[in-house]
Amino acid sequence: MSIGRVIVALLAGGLAFMAAGIVLYGQPAHAASPREREVPEFQYTSHAATVAASTRTIPLYVDSDFDQGERQHIVAAFRQWNYVLNGFIRFDGRLLPGDASKTEVESIRRNGGWVVARVDSSHPVAQKGVGIHALAVTVSGGRNGGFVYVIADRLGGRDLTGVVMHEFGHVLGAGHDNSGLMAPVYNPVASRCIDYAAVAMVAQAQHLSMRDLNWCETPRSNQPFQNQYQPRAALSQVR
Repeated sequence: MSIGRVIVALLAGGLAFMAAGIVLYGQPAHAASPREREVPEFQYTSHAATVAASTRTIPLYVDSDFDQGERQHIVAAFRQWNYVLNGFIRFDGRLLPGDASKTEVESIRRNGGWVVARVDSSHPVAQKGVGIHALAVTVSGGRNGGFVYVIADRLGGRDLTGVVMHEFGHVLGAGHDNSGLMAPVYNPVASRCIDYAAVAMVAQAQHLSMRDLNWCETPRSNQPFQNQYQPRAALSQVR
């Protein structure tokens, strides 16, 4: 049984969850147009934490159905959040075995972990509620962990890093806003990095101070572009 089906079995078992996601433009998935690829350069702030950071770790278990390229997009997404969170909270990415059982997956959720599952539009989560038009859906177990479903056959040429980065915002407690990364409708420009508004929602949800966190800014035209974020990480095997 695939990890996606295992999670559906858990949801059918009576768990109470809230769901959120990022949706399509309202048209079929398509390859990225030249206009979509023309995005402004961005850079992140580099703030020193004003207090000693006591790190809380959020385990992310990535479905082995993602190919290597897709996994690297997911790594880039949580690495950007780790930079933004500046040591106060940290995503720890791990590769979930393909033969993980229902009991093992439920144990991950119950202990505060999150499973990132690769599914397609025939999957039950894509057939109801916010999932009907979504690129991805986050299903939260409240104070416990939960699940991030990536509906892979709807992505087309859209940037998986940005889509997953949006969902990780939900994992951290952010809702939707009118624009930026956490807008409910996918935007290729806004999805390139984690903006101030997204960070502010997470700071409020996690009781953190904005002065201790970072966010991306579009560089001014009279300043040289320096991207201070460098995504370097790999998924560790589950022991």
